[in-house]
Parts: sequence; structure tokens; C-alpha cells
Amino acid sequence: MLGNILFWILPFVLACHGVVLSDAHSATEKSARWTPRSGAGGQAKPPQKPGYVRMPVSRHKVKGTRKHHGRPGKPPRPGRGPAEQDSSSATAPSLAPRRSSARGWGWSSLDELGGTVYIIELGIGTPPQMVKVLIDTGSYELWVNPRCDTSASESICESQGKYYPNWSSSSTYVGGDFSVTYGTGAVRGSYWADDMNIAMFEIPRVQFAVAEDSNYTFSGILGLGYAYPYTIKYPSVLDLMASQNMISAPIFSLGLGGDQDYFSEIIFGGVNRWKFAGRLEPVPIWPPVSKQDRRWIQYWVNVTSIGMTKPGERGVIYTPRDTFAMPVLLDTGSTLSYMREDLVAQIGQQFSATVDEAGNYIVDCSWRDRDGTVDFGFNRGRMVINVRYKDFVYQQYPGHCMLGFQPADAGSTHYVLGDTFIRGAYLVFDQQSDIVWMNQYYNCGDGVVTVGEVKGDIGDIVGAC
Repeated sequence: MLGNILFWILPFVLACHGVVLSDAHSATEKSARWTPRSGAGGQAKPPQKPGYVRMPVSRHKVKGTRKHHGRPGKPPRPGRGPAEQDSSSATAPSLAPRRSSARGWGWSSLDELGGTVYIIELGIGTPPQMVKVLIDTGSYELWVNPRCDTSASESICESQGKYYPNWSSSSTYVGGDFSVTYGTGAVRGSYWADDMNIAMFEIPRVQFAVAEDSNYTFSGILGLGYAYPYTIKYPSVLDLMASQNMISAPIFSLGLGGDQDYFSEIIFGGVNRWKFAGRLEPVPIWPPVSKQDRRWIQYWVNVTSIGMTKPGERGVIYTPRDTFAMPVLLDTGSTLSYMREDLVAQIGQQFSATVDEAGNYIVDCSWRDRDGTVDFGFNRGRMVINVRYKDFVYQQYPGHCMLGFQPADAGSTHYVLGDTFIRGAYLVFDQQSDIVWMNQYYNCGDGVVTVGEVKGDIGDIVGAC
């Protein structure tokens, strides 16, 4: 829902999100309705052709210490996720009820844990007040103003900026309770609406939550999951960008880049064809959106192979070639990935991993300097994402490294591909087609193409690398 130091899974939404702006439903139902804006001389500007909105994603690195020795942020998963099965099956497995899951915080201080957070900056209000938020594909709402003196990192929290509704001439109090629990972290507040600047563009009357109290959470969150009319009764930021013709459809691409790349960006309504080679592979949401609980639609996809390519050797697949399929949640809000324990143990053995008293798979940090990859296959091998050891092995603090994926809770089928996978992939989250398009991430130049004008047009784009 965040960055490289977060270990969150599926917010436990405690409140009803039933309070909406008076015109919020009509704006969404009319889809690409254009809202006239005043230009020079007070005349409305002509309708614009949808384009794309491109934003840099800042990396905030936190230096870790040796103070923390517990299990770092192991997300509690009391519910079961989608069961493992072939994506060709006619009957989709049921998802765990939304209220049975929670994201977990597992450290006393982010400064002790170390890592990287991925942040974008928004301007909210008139005049704009600059606020930084974490991008999160595992949640669906925008909220701001964490309480810093009870956060996991007061220093990071204070650098994120604050939004004060009474300082804005365009703010509107919507009301209604907002309450989310993230394992040991929690947020509560109420809903407001205000104009929002994202990159060089303004979105009028965006509804979002303003926190009145929180603990452990150190930054606001921009949720990018499926929103209206599924999980909430008002349009999200992504919904509004599409309905107001800023972009053609609720689509965004994400390139976090690797540990040594120093380039991260998110593009709403566009794809950077200089960040991959060949065509993007369409990996369908599975279970399909129509089979998921409408209150909690997620970016689940089937991974169909897991293997490794050791330095100087041919790749090896550790899962059955023709029958293996495991639904996983693509979540930018999870630092690590979480898999079946037998698979974790098998990969861990290749890294000579040891298991500490908290159940973490620990590996020697020297693996980060080797040339091998951990390989994730999709669509029966039509796309394989090779994640470099340096991006897969997570350095918790200098001299202490963890395997990039850890075991899911016993009995759980709630598996996650977090940042230790996403850093190796170029991903396009396409709510228009209910597909996550993907390819190996490269960085060979720059050039953005608008997408979403025609359903599935992403498949026509050829990467330039």
C-alpha cells in the first residue's frame, strides 16, 4: 500500500466508508466526464485529450543499527488467501474476508530496522500544502497526517509534511469515521475533500482521510488498489484522474528499479517503453475480479514457477513445470515476499541460510555481491522475472541480511510478492482489463507512451531496451 522498510499486508478496515461527496458518484458513473476549468478571461478551457501523469518516486534510505533482533515485521495473516490451483480452473477459490487480515509492524524503530521507503509528493488545498505519501498497491484510500510522536520513526514522520484543512480556502469537511488497523499500528480520523495537485495537474474535490490519531505509522498512504464501486463508495485519486480525462483509464505503471539503479517512477495512464525489452506479458488478475469479495478487490496473480540461476550455471526450476500455480498478492507495501515454507526452505538451502530463533531465514550478506538471480515465472514460462541477488537479499542492517522471501504463517495461503520481487520487474497495473502487465526491468533510456485509449492497447507496445 510501502517501501523498503514496511511489512504491511491488507489493512483491517474497521469503519464503514459510506460518507461521500454529493457529486462523487455522478463523476465516476459518467466515467470520462470533463469538468470545465476557467482559463484566461474566465472562459472554460476546451476538453483535453487524455494523456499521462508522470511522477518521480523518491527513495528515502534509513540507516539501520544492530539494536533490533526480533522477527522484523512478520505480517499476521489470520485468514487464508486464494488457494493454489491452475488458472484455467473454472471455479476460483474464495478469498479471506477483508476483516480477517491486518498489516503488521514488527519493530520498535525504523532507524533500528533500516531500509528504503518509496514516496511521492502531493499538493493539497489552496494554496497547495505539500505532503509526502507512500505508494501502496495493497490498499485503496488516501490518508494524510500521521501522529509523529507515536510513529515508528519520528524523524521520517516530521519530514513528510502536514495538511491543515483550515489553511485551505477550498477544503470541505465531509465527515464520517476513518479507522484502519495495521497489526500493531493504527490510524483513525475523518473525511475531508479538497483540490489536489499531482505533478503539474490539479484534481478538484478529492475525498481523503485526515488522521486525528495514529501510532507506528510514520507517513500517509496513497492506496492504488481497486476502489469505487468496490471497496469504497467514493472515487479514489486514480478513479478521478480517469473520470476527469487526465488519463484514459485507471492504469498506472511502476518501475522501482534495483538497488544500484537510483531511478524510480510511477506513471498514471502511461508506460515508459525504455524500461523493458520486447512486449509486456499480460498476467490476468486471479482469482478474477468477478470472483473476489467485492469489498476487497486485490492485485492477485498466479506465479507458475520459482527457481534460481546461479553464477555461471543454467537456471533451475524448483516447482512442477506444468501444474504449479500459486496466487500471490503484488504489494508495494511489503518489504519482503512471503511464500510456502517448503519453497522458502528450498531456496534458502541454496543460499546456505540459517533460521534464527524468530523464524527468519538469515543469509550471508556476501550473496548480494554475486551475479545470480532468483527467478519467478508467469503464464507457464512466457514471462520470467529474474531478480538479482542484490535486490532479492534484504540487508536489514550492515552485516545482517535476510532471504528475500520468508514463510507465510502456518496454514495460510496468503502469499505476497513484495519489493524483493518488484524491484526486478516493470509492472503495469491495468484496472481497465483486469491485468497486470509485466516484463524484466531495465533502464536503457526514457520515453513514455500513453495507454488506455483502447482496451488492451498496452499489448501493442514494444520495449526499447
